[in-house]
Amino acid sequence: MDERLLWIPSRGKRMAGVLHLPTGRRRAPGVLMLHGFTGHKAETHRLFVHTARRLASEGFAVLRFDFLGSGDSEGLFEEMTISGEVEDALNALQFFRAQSRVDTARMAMLGFSLGGCVAALSQPRAGALKALVLWAPVSNPLRWMPPQGVPEKPVNIGGNLVGPAFYRELPELKPLEAARAFKGAVLILHGSNDQAVRPDEGRAYESAFQNASRCEFRLIPDADHIFSQPQWEQSLMEQTVRWFREHL
Repeated sequence: MDERLLWIPSRGKRMAGVLHLPTGRRRAPGVLMLHGFTGHKAETHRLFVHTARRLASEGFAVLRFDFLGSGDSEGLFEEMTISGEVEDALNALQFFRAQSRVDTARMAMLGFSLGGCVAALSQPRAGALKALVLWAPVSNPLRWMPPQGVPEKPVNIGGNLVGPAFYRELPELKPLEAARAFKGAVLILHGSNDQAVRPDEGRAYESAFQNASRCEFRLIPDADHIFSQPQWEQSLMEQTVRWFREHL
């Protein structure tokens, strides 16, 4: 397998990424990975690293990257908005499709938490995608709106400053409506004991993807939001790999 550190252009800045390529010279189906809120391209307990390497060992090309303002990418987190991450995802997908080893007729996105919401919002403009896998996806962006409404100053969330622009656009974001446009195969995986993004948020996508060729919502028993036990991570990866094998 081959792993390459690279820069991806987006909105006049550079996003840090890692391209994973399987052994051989043939074109491979591609999976673009989208991390969560305040996350990064490795994700918690290297969840994205493990999954990307497993997918590459199974013959998939994988691109994982940091949204602008996150991880090693340029930009400030204070300037982060969900619509901006949608643009970043679309720019990363365009970059990914341009790679010579990627089979552009067999493309998919994998989104975790907010990354699942970004995947849903992105896909109407993403061109042909055959499959989506959403891990513990956010379906209600208003979950972040403070009771008093849009703040006048940046809000500190775990050491990350979140700017007013992030909150201002939340009422306009409709990931469940965007999901209706998708016609490929969708797998939604959620921990049954997720306290950060309740399983009902993930389950809401099951009916939203009404035009999908196939859509399944599955619970991983007892798992939390970040799938922090080895057996939960293993189940998550196994089901994800099987889905992409079947639909890409």
